[in-house]
Amino acid sequence: MNTLHFFQPLRRAALVFAATSVISTGVFAQTPLPNSDASTAAFVALCQNRADVEAQNFCFGFGEGVYQSSLMQRSPSAKPTICVPKGMSRDTVLSEFLVWTQARPQYNGEYAAKTIIRFLSSRYPCAKTP
Repeated sequence: MNTLHFFQPLRRAALVFAATSVISTGVFAQTPLPNSDASTAAFVALCQNRADVEAQNFCFGFGEGVYQSSLMQRSPSAKPTICVPKGMSRDTVLSEFLVWTQARPQYNGEYAAKTIIRFLSSRYPCAKTP
């Protein structure tokens, strides 16, 4: 089976998600998922097959895009809330995300991007200064 065909619905959903800029204010609207499933469960299902290079590249790219979008949407005067350690491999971050989501099935029906930001914020919070 050509993996690219499997990705098409999630890719379209990712484009719709990015175009609507759901993360622009840091508050996520509670809207229904688009017909193409952009849920956490669908994203995790793609990312779990560590032997599928296309799936892994899509997962890395989507996750990085969500993270970079959150940085772009943050006010320049706002303090960062996500601080992934320098040198942390994307494979390590993805592995931790998969473990984290497995322990939190309540997020399966939410947008994957929302869950990625929730994970990054909880797993890699910035140190608070006194």
